[in-house]
Amino acid sequence: MSEHPATILIADDDPTIRAILQKTFEKAGYRVIVASDGLQAVEFFSAEVTAVLLDLEMPRMNGIEALRRIREIEPDISPIMLTASEDVSSAVEAVKSGAFDYIIKPFHARQLIALVEKAIVTDRNARAVKRLKAELQSAREREIETASRIQQTLLMGTPPTRIPGIEISTLSIPSQKVDGDFYDFFHFGNGFLHLVVGDVMGKGIASALLGAATKSHCLRVIHDLAHLHRLPVEAIDPKTVVTHVSKAMFGQIEAIETFVTLCYGRFDLKRRIFSFVDCGHMRTIHYHAATHSCSLLEGVNMPLGFPEIEPYREVSVSYEPGDLFFFYSDGLTETMDADGRQFGEQALVDAVRLHRMLGCYGLIRHIQDDIVRFSGSHVFQDDFTAVAVGFTDIQQECIEMEDALELENDISRVADVRRFLLGFFSRMENAPMDPVRVDRLVLAATEVVTNIMRHAYDGRTDGKIRMHAVCTSSRIEIRFFDNGIAFDPGSVPPPRFDGTQEGGYGIYIIGQCVDQVTYRRDPLGVNVTRLVMNREPCSSNGSSHEEVRS
Repeated sequence: MSEHPATILIADDDPTIRAILQKTFEKAGYRVIVASDGLQAVEFFSAEVTAVLLDLEMPRMNGIEALRRIREIEPDISPIMLTASEDVSSAVEAVKSGAFDYIIKPFHARQLIALVEKAIVTDRNARAVKRLKAELQSAREREIETASRIQQTLLMGTPPTRIPGIEISTLSIPSQKVDGDFYDFFHFGNGFLHLVVGDVMGKGIASALLGAATKSHCLRVIHDLAHLHRLPVEAIDPKTVVTHVSKAMFGQIEAIETFVTLCYGRFDLKRRIFSFVDCGHMRTIHYHAATHSCSLLEGVNMPLGFPEIEPYREVSVSYEPGDLFFFYSDGLTETMDADGRQFGEQALVDAVRLHRMLGCYGLIRHIQDDIVRFSGSHVFQDDFTAVAVGFTDIQQECIEMEDALELENDISRVADVRRFLLGFFSRMENAPMDPVRVDRLVLAATEVVTNIMRHAYDGRTDGKIRMHAVCTSSRIEIRFFDNGIAFDPGSVPPPRFDGTQEGGYGIYIIGQCVDQVTYRRDPLGVNVTRLVMNREPCSSNGSSHEEVRS
C-alpha cells in the first residue's frame, strides 16, 4: 500500500456483510465508502475511488447495471463482483461488461484483499498505458508538425503572385514521416514561368535533404545559365536545365542508392506554350476549357539517378485562357480506402474536370476533401502534394486574394454566406471596399444562395452549393456553382410594385446591388452564377441581367 490510503467503494444490501467488509479493508489500511444498493454506489463513486466491490443482487439497481454506470464515469476502473449463488452466469456476464473478476460468498479476507490489490495494480497499469499512448500520439503529432515545417521551409516553394492572367494554388499534406516531395517556382518578369515538381524515393531526413538539394540545383543552374553563360531567358528551356541538374547530381543520388522523379516545366506566357521534361513523374493533368476535357501529359525520360541512356526530351503543348495544369505526387493517387483500393488517376482526372470551375484554390481544397472522404482519415501513409496552375479569364489583372466555401442545401446555412464574405473582405490588404458596397454584395450573394436552395434543387436536400470569391485590384468576383435544374432568365418577368405579381424580386434586388450579374449552364450540367462588384463605384450600372432565380 502507498503512504496515502487507497479508497474502496463497497456496495452490498446486507448490512452484516457491509460491516464485515468495511472492518476488513480498514484494518488492511484502506479508506472505505459503503453503499446499500447499486444506485447509491453510483452516487457515491468519485475520482478518488481506486477499487469497487459490487454485490450482484441489490435493490433499486443491481450490480451489473451499477458496474456499467460506474465505467461510463471512469472507464479505467474494473469493479469486483460479489455473488452468493453457485450459478455464476451473471458474474460471467459482469466480467464481459468490464468487471475485473468475481468472488463467491463466503470468502476469505486475505483472498479478497489480494484480489482487490491486483485489480488496483491492473487498473493503474491500464491508466499508465493510456497515458503513454496519449503522450505517444502527442509526440507523433509534434513529429508531423515538425515534418510539415521542414517541408514548407526546405521543400515547398512560394507561388509567385501578381502575374496577370494566372492563378496558382498549392497543397502539401505531410505523412507521419518526413518525405521527399518538393516543388518550386522561378518567375522571369519578361514572360516566362518555370516550375519543378518532384519526389525523392524513400522517406526520412535524407530524402527531404535530397529534395531540397534538387530544388537548389535547379535555381543554381538557371542563375549560371543566365549570368555566367549569358543565355537569354527564352533560351533557358526545361531540357537544358534538367540536363545540367542531372549531371551535377548524378553522383550524389547514386551514392545513396535512390532516385528522383520530377517534372520540370516552363510556361511561355506570351505564346501560351507549356514545355516540359518529365523524368518518371506522375502524368500531368491538362484541363482544356474549350472542350471541358482533360489530357494526360507524360515524357519518356528515366528519373534522375539512372544512367543517362538518351538525351532528355522536351515536350510542348499549347494552352488557352481557362485551361489548367495539375501537377501532383504519387501519394495522392495511391491513397487507399478501408478496403485497400487506391484513389487512382482516373478519379483525380474526374475531380479536376468537375471542380475546375472553382478556380485553382477551390479545386485544390475540394480534391483534399475528396481524398479525406475516400480514405476516411486525415492522416496518410505517404506525403501528397499538388500544384494547380490556371489561366483565368481576367487577363489584365492579378488575383490578390481568393477563397472558397461549400454549403449544404439547407436554408439555415445562408448565414454562413454572410460570415464567409465579411471574413473575406476583412482580409483585403489594399484599399478596403466601401462598407455600403460590401453590404450590397453580401445581400446579393445571400439572395443568390437562397434562390438556388429554393428553386434549383426543387425541395431536394442532398444538393451542394459551392462559392468561389476572387479579389483583383479593381473588382470582387463571386461565382456560385450548383447541380440543380437549369434556369431560363428570360422566363421571369420584371417585378411589379403594385402588389399584382408575386416573384421576380430576387433578380431585381441582385441586379440593383452589384455591377454585373451573369448566369450560364455549362456542358457538364452545372449552373454558374457570377456576381461582379467594382471596388470603386462606376458612373453607371453595367449589370448584365441574364440572371438568377426569382
